[in-house]
Amino acid sequence: MNRSMRHLCVFMISLGALSLISGGCASYNALILQSREKSARDDFQKQNYDSAVNKYHFLSLHHPDPEKRQFFQMQKGLSLYILRSYHDSQKAFESYLRQYPEGKYVDEARSYLTKIESIRSERERNYTLKMEQIRGDVELLHKMIDQDPYNARVHYDLANKLWELGKYNEAAQHYLRAGEIDAALKENELLRNRLMIDDEGKVVPITPRRQRAMDRERNPLVIFDINTYKQRIKPDYLGASKAFQTVTGKVRNQSKNVLRSVLVSVNFYNVHYELLDTQNYYIGTMGPNEVRAFLVKGQNYDNLYNIDDVEFNTTYQ
Repeated sequence: MNRSMRHLCVFMISLGALSLISGGCASYNALILQSREKSARDDFQKQNYDSAVNKYHFLSLHHPDPEKRQFFQMQKGLSLYILRSYHDSQKAFESYLRQYPEGKYVDEARSYLTKIESIRSERERNYTLKMEQIRGDVELLHKMIDQDPYNARVHYDLANKLWELGKYNEAAQHYLRAGEIDAALKENELLRNRLMIDDEGKVVPITPRRQRAMDRERNPLVIFDINTYKQRIKPDYLGASKAFQTVTGKVRNQSKNVLRSVLVSVNFYNVHYELLDTQNYYIGTMGPNEVRAFLVKGQNYDNLYNIDDVEFNTTYQ
């Protein structure tokens, strides 16, 4: 066989192998999508709606069948609706209407949007009625204190009502007065959760804003802007390639303190929530409100799509 014939044979064999590989990849990807679809359906039937939302979101973006993508988008919206996450559910249904204005589920999407609007209106109406009732109770309790200024229970009840109205400083005054009249109330759990001594030694209310600041100090590191994607590096001369699940994101130090030895740890799980791998990214020292980026790779899996979920943990000194 001359050189030209040998080259032709090699070319034909390579072309045939490439065709088999391409067909195999397509078949393999179809199996992966079928597995994801079954997993999403099982989660929905078992009422694991949080997990179902993520899987339906993936399928609504990546499934090759347009009609099925419509269904998956609707299932995502429905799962969020059942979870009473009405804002996100509304966005999902509105997204469906934008993407598929003549779609199969247009009437159903509009129906859910009408229900969400009705729920929101009902909530606003109930909130208005509740606030009116509380303001009436405050007026009555003030009159009771005028008649009996040493009634600890009335001061305590008035403080609770004022707290609901967002009048935290005034509420704190009546909590303190109730404790002065009845020492036993000083040990009341609600009072201890709503009052604190500040750096100047004054008793101040733990308002929602102050509570958020305290929570930031207790949990200073926040992970956000997360992106995940699957990656294979260039095959070596034997045709083997390493598989990676690459995860990128940012971490913010939301406290007022300098944090040292900051470490981001990422756990990789399969669909059964079995731990496949843990990768760490060392950041080091972070100043107040500083933001740093990180990148980790879950490595060396025979099946790149084994990874179904990732979890983030942070440590610092």
